[in-house]
Amino acid sequence: MHRILALTRSATVLAAAIALAGQSVAAAPPRRVDPPKPASSMRAIPATAARGMFRTAPAVTPFGATRTAAPSVVPRISSEAAAKLATDAKPYDQNRLRAGHLLRRAGFGPSPGDMAEVLTLGQTAWIDMQLNPSSIDDSANEAKFYPVPDPLIDDFGYSWDLHWMTRMLYSRKQLQEKMTLVWREHMPVSIGKIGWGKPPHDYEQMLRRNSLGSFRQMLADLARDPAMLIYLDNNYNSAFDYEGNPVPPNENYARELLQLFSTGPQMLNMDGTPVLAGDGSVVPAYTEQDVRETARAMTGWYIEDYREWTGSLFYEGFHDPGDKTILGQTLRGRSGPDGANEVEDVVDILMDHPSTAPFISKMLIQKLATETPTSGYVQRVATVFRNSDGNLKQTVRAILTDAEFTSDAVVRTQFKSPLEHLVGAARATETVTEGHSFYYWMYFTNHLPYLPPSVFSFYRPGKKGALVTASQVVFLDQIAEDLIDTYTDDYTDASFSVRAILDNPKLKKPKKVVNYLGDRLLAAPLDASTKTALIDYFGGRITEEKVRGAIWLILTSPDFQRN
Repeated sequence: MHRILALTRSATVLAAAIALAGQSVAAAPPRRVDPPKPASSMRAIPATAARGMFRTAPAVTPFGATRTAAPSVVPRISSEAAAKLATDAKPYDQNRLRAGHLLRRAGFGPSPGDMAEVLTLGQTAWIDMQLNPSSIDDSANEAKFYPVPDPLIDDFGYSWDLHWMTRMLYSRKQLQEKMTLVWREHMPVSIGKIGWGKPPHDYEQMLRRNSLGSFRQMLADLARDPAMLIYLDNNYNSAFDYEGNPVPPNENYARELLQLFSTGPQMLNMDGTPVLAGDGSVVPAYTEQDVRETARAMTGWYIEDYREWTGSLFYEGFHDPGDKTILGQTLRGRSGPDGANEVEDVVDILMDHPSTAPFISKMLIQKLATETPTSGYVQRVATVFRNSDGNLKQTVRAILTDAEFTSDAVVRTQFKSPLEHLVGAARATETVTEGHSFYYWMYFTNHLPYLPPSVFSFYRPGKKGALVTASQVVFLDQIAEDLIDTYTDDYTDASFSVRAILDNPKLKKPKKVVNYLGDRLLAAPLDASTKTALIDYFGGRITEEKVRGAIWLILTSPDFQRN
């Protein structure tokens, strides 16, 4: 059913694709084929899905007779009771606290299996394993990923979103998946402009391949990627028109390459602080002339045939073979087929720029560790990046093994994005899903991986707090009800079992159940008042409905929102 509805939503896209099927491509000069434009930049959700997603909790009893629902009231406790519970509580195991922190930042949150793996191997050994994803046998989990769809029967990214989100949920290669998301958010493309799911998926694969490899290679691959060529208009960047007359280059990709993807807008010291001129103003990292010259070097790339997506091509007749001056360096122009190699020349210049190492390193720290790193943290990581020529494996290792990564100023002091929040909840509860629930949840929280709102992605590094709004919190609380609910249909297919908790002979008292749930969902100590409220909520009775309700209370608590 969901496939039929998805195809209906993308009828405009498919009709355009079918219309292209009978077209032929001219020889030389090649003619670019405009991608089909969707009727709207936002995917439409069937009304039945919206109605079925958020169900109101009963007003009298916290659970209905036929299905589970979230508790309607959170018990209040006295400050004296909270203080007594805090005094009686045993100190939380610091090894578990650090393991949970690592799994949240280097992945999408602790599952019971991954928590056991980190505690068994030790954090350093686990990091080394994750930095070498090819050494990890993920075959058992790959069967749980939503199948890669047939690109000729596309549904405007619906199935591709499902595939990637189930990878985030199930894959043992957690660091690789987290880094793929980090790069996708740093250098976004949107299906809203591209109009077809396969090119963004191929782009995702390119980022995954380079995510822990060479930043230099990633920048070179970025410039030639079909999805990026279309998203930032380098597909229409020519030095000459079809008659051979000179035309101004399209500067869109070149501008974002400098501003967002490599050097950043400001000249930076190695510790990430801005370089100041004599009058105290910030020195810019590049000029408008640098943008124009970079755009000239990037001329000649195009997509030959939209319906085939065989990759990008280079046509020398569209390329500017003249010399360029970029960021103070002379780039000797290349003519003929050799013009394609100017991509590498530009990348060499960007890698030599003094701001690239601190700009990229600070961004990675803000994504993986803390949005407010000290200048020392940035300098240590940026030094590794610079000395290793942008080796991302070494750079990420430096971030995850730095003393500041596990400091009190960093552990559980950050916000969660909706994606981290919901995938983390599903991993902690060992939820089973094909991803359909995730799609609708992410739609309502405006965090679909394939549909960033702009080239600035969902938020800029250091600004994740902008995602924490009153409406967003309400959505997350209501989605938590969907997660604990036993009801499923075509749109809400996520479910998990509490049988193991009920059958565990060590969990026969509410206090022990609460401690267990807090540890499993947070990998951190519960706030004393939250803990007491949960114990009171059980009322001395441990039932499946009560356990599900307690999980909902934890998932909607401030404790769970802390990353």
